[in-house]
Amino acid sequence: MLRALSATVLLSLFASAPAAYAQQAATASAEQAFLERTSLEAADDKCGYFTALERTALKSGQLQARGALLRSGFNREDIDAAAGEVIRFANLQPCGDVEFRTAVDKLKDAFSAFMGQMTMEFPGRERVWSASRSRWDTWRVVQTGSSEAYLYQFGLLAPDAETDDDEPALYVPTEDTLPVQTPYLLAVDLILDETQGAPSTARLLIRDPRKATEPWLGAIFTDDPGPPPTRLTSAYWPSDRDIYENRNGTRRARFTFSPDATEALTELDPREWFQLVIQPDARTPNAQPSTLDVEIGDFRAAYEFTRLPAL
Repeated sequence: MLRALSATVLLSLFASAPAAYAQQAATASAEQAFLERTSLEAADDKCGYFTALERTALKSGQLQARGALLRSGFNREDIDAAAGEVIRFANLQPCGDVEFRTAVDKLKDAFSAFMGQMTMEFPGRERVWSASRSRWDTWRVVQTGSSEAYLYQFGLLAPDAETDDDEPALYVPTEDTLPVQTPYLLAVDLILDETQGAPSTARLLIRDPRKATEPWLGAIFTDDPGPPPTRLTSAYWPSDRDIYENRNGTRRARFTFSPDATEALTELDPREWFQLVIQPDARTPNAQPSTLDVEIGDFRAAYEFTRLPAL
């Protein structure tokens, strides 16, 4: 079982993890990334080492590493205990500590290269979130999938460009540049074929922490991942509906949701799933509601990445 061994040996905190996991290079990398980023975040809280953009990139990497550890089989309580240990260690160090300054400088160098990265993939257990900082992309964060009834895209829509004459190639962040503040719209696009009527509405069913305080993981342990029972969820109804054709003539039904739904998704465990229930048009004979099961994965990490300024 994973446990903290020593606050003075940063990477030893996961030394007692199951051997099957420790032998995997990807897991070992996630261990190191999570502990380093957690330690640096605590040091920054105390000493103010980073700019706002650097903190956003740091948070994205920390969340992604934590998600990878959870999906590898590490216990959530043990991960949090190890995080608490490195936070305590960081808080005991003076702001001029040589080792922390070296780690901070290393991260700042990496961040300079990272700022030019326009897209990233955030894989989960089965699905992938694609994240984009391109001002020309429709989606900031999107998961593409299919069900028996629909092909779909679900995620966060890019905000409308504030200026059309900006030159992305000339963009250089300054110390005062802030992460993106404009809220993204949470939306689903259902791709309709020529025989399909437009659905009338859709609702998101997301685990409600007031009804189930622990992540819903039962289905995952049976190798059949899926959303929690409806009785443990809260429903989020769309704030808008639009039927339109995109540039290649594909007909789509778009439902957008409130920021409350986005916030509820960011609070889920990276191993959880949620459900979208699609209600057909009442005039369609014998039509039944259809469902889309969506893996939350590293949705929040992808969101943090896209808060870096668009390119």
